[in-house]
Amino acid sequence: MAIVWIVSYPITNLIAIYLAYLAGLAVYRLYFHPLARFPGPRYAGISRWHEFYYEVVKKGQFTFKVQEYHKQYGPIVRVVPDEVHIQDSQFYDVLYTKAGRVDKYDWMSGRFGCDTSVFTTAPDELHRIRRGALNPMFSRAKIVELQTIVREKISLLLDRIREFQKEGRVLPINRAFMALTGDVVMEYCFSMSYDHLKLPNFEKTLHEPFMAASISGHLSLQCPWVPKILFMLPESVLVKIEPLYALVFRMQADFRKQITAMKAGKLDDVIKKSSHPTVFQELISGSMPAAEKETLRLQDEAQLVVAAGVTTTGWALSTAAFHLINKPDTLTKLRAELESAIPDPTAPLSWTDLEKLPYLTGCVREAVRLSYAVTTRNPRLFTKPLAYKDWVIPPRTPVSMTIVDVNDDEDIFPYPREFKPERWLNSSKTKDGSSLDRYFVGFGKGTRSCLGINLAHAELYMTLAAVFRSFRFELYDTDITDVELAHDFFLPSPKLDSNGVRVKVLKD
Repeated sequence: MAIVWIVSYPITNLIAIYLAYLAGLAVYRLYFHPLARFPGPRYAGISRWHEFYYEVVKKGQFTFKVQEYHKQYGPIVRVVPDEVHIQDSQFYDVLYTKAGRVDKYDWMSGRFGCDTSVFTTAPDELHRIRRGALNPMFSRAKIVELQTIVREKISLLLDRIREFQKEGRVLPINRAFMALTGDVVMEYCFSMSYDHLKLPNFEKTLHEPFMAASISGHLSLQCPWVPKILFMLPESVLVKIEPLYALVFRMQADFRKQITAMKAGKLDDVIKKSSHPTVFQELISGSMPAAEKETLRLQDEAQLVVAAGVTTTGWALSTAAFHLINKPDTLTKLRAELESAIPDPTAPLSWTDLEKLPYLTGCVREAVRLSYAVTTRNPRLFTKPLAYKDWVIPPRTPVSMTIVDVNDDEDIFPYPREFKPERWLNSSKTKDGSSLDRYFVGFGKGTRSCLGINLAHAELYMTLAAVFRSFRFELYDTDITDVELAHDFFLPSPKLDSNGVRVKVLKD
């Protein structure tokens, strides 16, 4: 009878069956799911439609909505049907460090369209292989050895700033910093760069395609079929339908071209002339399994490695520049320290020497803290039950925290949105006597912490020292809203109509 009924009224009956399935699924998730007893809004336990609304329609607002949930429901909240989020700075070490090696949430891997990169790799065992191949090239010793690359690019940046100073032009300093970090990481990875530092107004940087990938990433997670369909279209059509995806796919094609040329030996002459080994030549000639050296796999790796080297460091530099120029007393203290430590502003800078300067270190740490690096939640999966206060979280449940919550915790960082380098001086402690270093989480923690932390630190120390030892600035049509977090696109974004951090370079 049921078969006759379905055949007689196929569309109506299929709809009825589907609606019955959805109703049953809602009942299961609300009353019988392992997370059914956890605090949170009822709708969050039923579906992800609210997440879609705040991420895609409202453009990166779910991070802020989750903060509202915590105010209403407490420190642990069921934010979507299968995930709980914790807002408790004391627990950060437990989730990301003390737990040891854990898996990532594979649902999150589709955000950038590069599922096989080390960053998006969900299983811990596979992550170890991929991360292990990259670690030696981003070790502290290797970055110290290759800081000449950073020096050369900073020298070019200083020359460009002098041009703006001489001509009295407005300097888009945030774009200058993105050009710097892009040229550095491309040189390091491929022994070539796009020479964005040489463009008249830094009108092109790698920040644009990476930001496009981040913005479109929310839709890619919620509707993974969208980028797959768009990727099949001719680029001329794609540009008209969705310019953001067009930027991403062009960048991927460029990386693929470089990797293919390396594997075919077409860049051997370039590499031989290079003053340093390149990251991707080392990967190609290294001992990774053959499957890990496939071109598309390495393309995914390139996208994430280069992105990490461009956007987070460039934005941290931009954030630091705004606050230093906006707080003359703070800048005066930094200048005094730099002038004492660097009597000759033309002398080559040493990252290891600059690290010994306490006030510069405070500025670097505040830059990382206030720029957040990554603003979206970061789930982990445990093979055993995880205890949080009176709650026992079932195994394999995605459990997440957000760097923003720790960096803005008033109990850890009083007046958290103020740029206060002094808070890091003299082995500072929190109210409970813990070292403040424990809460320096901008680069993440544990086995999946930021791969490029050493390169980022070298660039931050050397760039801030060089720029603010050599020049004085005033802000031009720029205010706090141009660096304050307004949208979470995985990467932090200020208001969408921001013109960036713009300055006038004062003449001596």
